[in-house]
Amino acid sequence: MILYGPPASGKDTVTAALTVLDPVFVLFSRVKVGPGRSAGYRMGTPELLEQLRATAGAVVYENSRYDSTYVTDRPGLDAAFEAGVPVMHLGQVDGVRAVLDGYPADWLTVLLWCPRESTAERSAGRGDADTVARLAAWDATQADLEANAGFRFDLVVRTDAASPEQAAERIRQTLAERDQLLMLDFDDTLIDRLAAVTAWISGYCAAHGLSPDVERRILGAMRIRADLQTFEGLCAELPVPESADRLWARYNTEFPATVRPFPGVPNALEAVRADGWQVVVVTNGGGEIQRAKLKASGIDALVDGVCISEEAGTRKPDPAIFETAAASVGRSLARGGWMVGDNAALDVVGGRAAGLRTVWVSHGRPWPGGTEPDYIALDVLDALEYVRGGVR
Repeated sequence: MILYGPPASGKDTVTAALTVLDPVFVLFSRVKVGPGRSAGYRMGTPELLEQLRATAGAVVYENSRYDSTYVTDRPGLDAAFEAGVPVMHLGQVDGVRAVLDGYPADWLTVLLWCPRESTAERSAGRGDADTVARLAAWDATQADLEANAGFRFDLVVRTDAASPEQAAERIRQTLAERDQLLMLDFDDTLIDRLAAVTAWISGYCAAHGLSPDVERRILGAMRIRADLQTFEGLCAELPVPESADRLWARYNTEFPATVRPFPGVPNALEAVRADGWQVVVVTNGGGEIQRAKLKASGIDALVDGVCISEEAGTRKPDPAIFETAAASVGRSLARGGWMVGDNAALDVVGGRAAGLRTVWVSHGRPWPGGTEPDYIALDVLDALEYVRGGVR
């Protein structure tokens, strides 16, 4: 989020209150080159400043004030987003625009406002040696807002009328109202696909007298994905008594009946939607079989939308499938949201690329490495509880 306001409008105290509400909020420390206060900044040298300027795209926004130069830098923002929800302090509308345009993310812009008299009192009260300069900056902020009358902040908070704690709660609530879009993977997130596949294979092999070794090899081939190509390979290698086409047709007909949601999932989905969330299933796979599984498991009646790769013409982790999923319920990814799934590459990496916050359902597995999700959940119930109760 971006907090904009004149000096002494409460950017520091509101940020501190946000961190108390939830440690996920982290102050973004701009690079500062020059004299004066160092708290809240990453102090740099003229050499570092020139290095950033010389690196393409490294400087998102730069301004000078109080005889110092301040830089909002891409490497710093990358690190801040990995650490949590960055809270940036800016005092220029041009700077806000530069960040919105130069670093795409689901930014919340907040104007913290207080009268000039409040700035004077607060600056004097905390012993600032440059109160006169800060009042001049207040005047500049007023002029900046007048010059950019067409710019609209997402939220305006009068800090002379609200405590830091009250302001922080309003900001957090605004985030909650913006991000109530939840995308969920299907297989092995909402349903126990592996258990269903194992049950179907076991029944098929028993009915046709196939050996335990053949059963294990079929399961190995179908553990992650099952399609016509998978069955063609199995029929070419194993003593399966049917053609690939027949076996694929049998699977499509029989398998959905074995699918069950993980325990507690129906009630959890009902609770999430009762809280006002729009829930969309985003899954790779064929349209016919995925919809049959959704119906057999009862999930189709518990969500607001379904986006299947075959029907969408694109697969996870392509951001396009998440855009299609959001559009299916009349939403835009510009408003943010969450992606929850058990596949690190498809759900976490793909979700982050689409600008979503992410939860990885681990099922007890260690994180495989790379850019981490916002939260690692043991199962989907843990994930849903986090999303409902966490900062949004």
